[in-house]
Amino acid sequence: MGYTDGAHDDNVDTYNRLTRVGSRFYTSYPTVSDGENAYLNIDSSGRPRISGSAAHDAAATGNPVRIGGVYRSTIPVLTTGDVGDLLLDAAGRIRLAFEANVFKMISAVAITAGTPAVVWTPAIGKKVRLLGWSLSASAAARLQFEDSGAAGVVIMQSPLLAIAGIDTKERLGEGVLLGAADNTLKLNVSATATVSGMVWGVEE
Repeated sequence: MGYTDGAHDDNVDTYNRLTRVGSRFYTSYPTVSDGENAYLNIDSSGRPRISGSAAHDAAATGNPVRIGGVYRSTIPVLTTGDVGDLLLDAAGRIRLAFEANVFKMISAVAITAGTPAVVWTPAIGKKVRLLGWSLSASAAARLQFEDSGAAGVVIMQSPLLAIAGIDTKERLGEGVLLGAADNTLKLNVSATATVSGMVWGVEE
């Protein structure tokens, strides 16, 4: 004799023969009583309908499933199709891939126009990604950044500054990545000046 699965809200089969792994859409969540059969609930698109045990800003009850992450001291390198962890910093806060963690001080560096000074030498095997700066110059000049791998090519530039003028770029989106590992970031000027301030970004 064949067996037919019980309908939703029917009492469970006494022989524990319930075989259904199915689903059903309801416009509102149905209620069931202890021991009754129940469908897996889906939304109007047929996707599993999942809800937590506590609303946003409400006290957590029971054992809600939480989204977690992993702390890594350096940002890992992934390739196309790789699965990646949600990254956290040492305090458990979400870490952005291009969140500055390297700051290079430039303390009264005299730069002759056309002869750039090295302002960032990365760790061996790393690439510099410039994410921002705050700099001033003692002369009216433009501040020009160069990649040591492409001498004379300006990769980022400030406006023409007044004497002792300050230019700050707090965030450059994804920034500018130097062309190769071990390349240095250089700073040039359009007019000979003494430059002070700092630049920041990440090494990857």
